[in-house]
Formats: sequence, structure tokens, C-alpha cells
Amino acid sequence: MGRDRQVNALTDVLLGSEMTRRDAMKRAAALGLGAMALAGLPGGLLRSSAVGAQEGGELIVGSSQEAVNFNPVLYANTGIETLPEVLMFDSLMKLTPDGTYVANLAAEVPTAENGGVSGDGLTWTFKLRNDVKWHDGQPFTSRDVQFTWETIMNPSVAVRSRTGHDKVASVETPDEYTVVMKLKEPFAPFQTLWTSGVTGVIPAHILEQAADINTAPFNTAAPVGTGPFKFVEHVGGDHLTVERNPAYHGGPAKLERIIVKLVPEVPVLFSQFKTGEIDVVDYQGIQADRFEEAEGLADRVVVRKPSNFVEFIYFNNSLPQFQDKRVKQALYHATDTQTIIDTIYYGLENPTLTYLPPTHWAYNAEVKTYPYDLERAKALLDEAGFVPGDGGVREKDGVRLAFTMSTSAGNQLRESAQLILQQAYKDIGVEMTIDNRPASTLWTEDVPAGKFDTLMVAWDNAIQSDPDPTSRLHSSMIPVETGSGANYVQFKNAEADRLMEEGVRETDQAKRAEIYRQLQALLAEELPWAPIFNNVDKFGHKASLQGYRANPYLATNFDNAAEWTLTEE
Repeated sequence: MGRDRQVNALTDVLLGSEMTRRDAMKRAAALGLGAMALAGLPGGLLRSSAVGAQEGGELIVGSSQEAVNFNPVLYANTGIETLPEVLMFDSLMKLTPDGTYVANLAAEVPTAENGGVSGDGLTWTFKLRNDVKWHDGQPFTSRDVQFTWETIMNPSVAVRSRTGHDKVASVETPDEYTVVMKLKEPFAPFQTLWTSGVTGVIPAHILEQAADINTAPFNTAAPVGTGPFKFVEHVGGDHLTVERNPAYHGGPAKLERIIVKLVPEVPVLFSQFKTGEIDVVDYQGIQADRFEEAEGLADRVVVRKPSNFVEFIYFNNSLPQFQDKRVKQALYHATDTQTIIDTIYYGLENPTLTYLPPTHWAYNAEVKTYPYDLERAKALLDEAGFVPGDGGVREKDGVRLAFTMSTSAGNQLRESAQLILQQAYKDIGVEMTIDNRPASTLWTEDVPAGKFDTLMVAWDNAIQSDPDPTSRLHSSMIPVETGSGANYVQFKNAEADRLMEEGVRETDQAKRAEIYRQLQALLAEELPWAPIFNNVDKFGHKASLQGYRANPYLATNFDNAAEWTLTEE
């Protein structure tokens, strides 16, 4: 394009906002423009900036997966959609990195001392702030909290999880700024349930009018929250833009704008972080093979954070290949987890035997284990009656031990691990075909619908940091049968259901730990999934970003993004 058209294009992008020259240069580069185009901008369009922390500015976050749903109560790709959720939507409370509960939409954290929690733990009273506005200017009231719970419990709505919310008998609103929740029975993690990244509050005045909340434009094109940033645009396959909410009840964010840029190839994501095209690598993390290089970059800061996520092989337990647990046990014996950790992840991940990180207070280190042993794997398959057939692939009663394994296309670390597994499985007479798909369809469409054989995936529990896996494993949480939940492995076990139900009723932590140790022992025998390792998150950001810190209770660290500032480079 000609120079005049370049200037006009850049002017259109920048008019109406305050930007530093640094920001403008970045936007110009995104448009394919250069410094000469900046020279022709109208006077005063760019504000000058002094060295040091300042308000304003734009932050570009890189992600290899795309957020496609912005309604916080609907199904979410944890981390990918948690990030925009905590920017645009608030919860009643927040959980800080040191484990402290702080009020957010609530005016105070309910306690027994302030009368917010009854002596039997069954009645919770939330006093709400009276100065909160939705992004469209409408007032936030107790009806919004009540409506959020009603939506979650509506069986026709495909929600992320009903875990914990289904323990509530009623939600009452005696006035516009008081919410009273009455539980059917004690639920140990109830307080965490209403924190950021777990249950975001949605606007009744908009979504009560929706013909079908599942398909409302609100979810993908017009989200309205109460958070520190508000929705600007989502360009599919490219980026999401949010800008600060000047009327935020906690005070306007210091950053002007945050752009979540889609970079599907993980190696390219790191390259753009290195060259400065993106400022932050958060949930997606820095590749293990580039982590040492990242630590040596002079103008970058890298952060390691223990995670609640565990990397698994998910089995679709509805398939005939996986009806005998000995088949899954054999596959686990053929999974060389330590080699995967050491050679692909450079030893940076933590081995784990269960769905919990080994540092968790409920972790059971004494469960049945499956050391890498191909001969033991073959013996188990023999015991299960699967014998070599055509092409060396084992079969039994017309069922071949052949299946696909899927994960996000472009995730080279997982793709490398798949190749290791593929060869080992072949050695024991199992045919595994790699079938990787775009993350935007795999996790949001195919997996909830049960359209997979096995997965390589990282998940955590619905209520992060709590050991309750109900939404992932309870037989009532199979989405292809019930329309909700995240029991994608379609695991059904009456004893496991009983233990999960007992675990959330028990409020004594020592007794809870024993219940979950029993559950982990059962799962290690039945193997609805095969844990590979506990993720250690490896984040990075430009040194000019001030205020970024790790929060072990969230899949993303953007819960305090309203406090972040940029120093001039």
C-alpha cells in the first residue's frame, strides 16, 4: 500500500486511544508498517513516556490455543479460556497466591465470626458491594449471583461443572446486595467454589433474555462482565483484544489493552517471545528444550510454578478395546514415563503416580505402579486373551488392539512423546495411530462428544487445589450421557462414586486425605486414565512488565493483571 494509506491505516488503529511509541511500533509491525509510517502521524497522537512504571500501554500475550467461549459458566478449555475469563469476569472472592481468600464482588469474605457462615456450615451469607457495574453500565445485584447458580443447575445448559453447586439447596436474595446460599450437606471446598477462575458471575439482565444460553451471541461475540477489562473484539484464528474498564470497582487497570495472540506452533510462540513480538508466555508455557535459553535472555524474566495439572493418557473407556483393565495396565507398562520426562521435557516435570501432584496433602505415594516393562505388558495382554493376529496386531473375539491417539496439533513435545509410545505399543502387538487435531475443535467439540480413542492431555480438577475429581470421574458427569461434566473417559465405578461423594461431605482434612488415598488406590488398579507427570509451569515475560507473579491456585497468572504496569524500554 502507498505511504498515505499506511498512515491512514495506522491512524485508524490508534485514534481514540493513548499509546506509547513502543506500543505504536508494535501495532505498526503487526500491520506490516514501519517507522516511516509513524513519522506521518498527526501531532499529539502518541503520548510521551518517562522511564519507569507508568499507566497505559499494550501487552501482547502469546497462546498456541484459541479461546472460543467467553461465558465463564459454560464448558471451558482450562487455562486458555480461564485467561480471558479472569480479565473480563469477576467472582465473589479471589484466592491469592498465599492461599488467602479476599473479597471481590462480595463486600467481605463470609466467616463464622462475621455471621457469614452458620455454625453447621450449611448457610453462607454473602454481602455484596453496591458500587459494581456491568460493562454495559447496568448495576450488579444479588439477582446476578442467583441467576448464575440457576444457570449452572439448569440441565439444558452445557456447563463446565456442577460440582459443588449441586450441593446447594437454595439461593435466596433478601435484598439487592445480599445472597444467602443454603447447602443440602457440608461441602468442604465450597468457599473455593466461588473464587476467580472457578465460578465467574454472569449478567442476568442479558442472559435471562437469551432463547438458548448455549448458543447466545454473548458467549463468543459479545461477553459483558464486571471485570477490570472489557471485550473489544475476537478475530477467529488470530487474536482476542480486551481493554481496561474505566468504571471498574477496584479502580481502572493500569494497562490500556491486552491482546491474546494466537500462535498455533509452539516453537514459533517461543521465537516470537524471544524477538519481542509477544510480551508474555503464560498458560502455554515455555518449551522445555528452550527453557535454559529463556533463562539466559537478558531482557526476559522466567517463572517456574508448581501446577495442579497432570499430563495423562486418557482412555475412552466406552470402547471395546478398553473393557478389560489388563489391556490398560499393559499399555501403562509400555509407557516409558521417565524417558519421556528426561528426553522430551528435559527433566523439568515432576513424576506422579496419580491425578494429584506429589506435593498435595492428599497424595497417595503407595498406589500400584507400572514400571516400564514390555515383557510384563505382553504377559498381561496374553492373560486378557489378546493374541497376535494379522500384521502382528493383537485381537480377541474380532476386536483388534488398534486405536488412535489425539492431542493438539502443533504441540511438538506431545507429538514426540506419541512417537515413543507408538513404537513401544507396536512392540507389544498394539497398533496406535496418531490423529492430532486443531485445539479449537478437539477440546471444545470432539472430546466432550466422546469422539476420540485415547488422548494425550493435561487436566486438573474443577476446583483447583482441591483433591475432589468428581467432575472428571463421577458416573453422573459423563457429558455424552448427561450433557454436563468432564468425565470424558466415561469411567463408571460405583465404589469410586461412593468415595467421591463421601470425600466432599467430610470437612476434617485428615479424614478427607484418607478417603482420597483410597480413591487413588482404586484408580491405580482400574486405570480410567494413565498419569504421566505433574506439570511444572514455565512462564516468561518481558522484564519491562511489573507486577506479574505466579498463582498456584489458577491455571493462569492474569488474576491480578489490573495491577500490572510497563516500564519504557
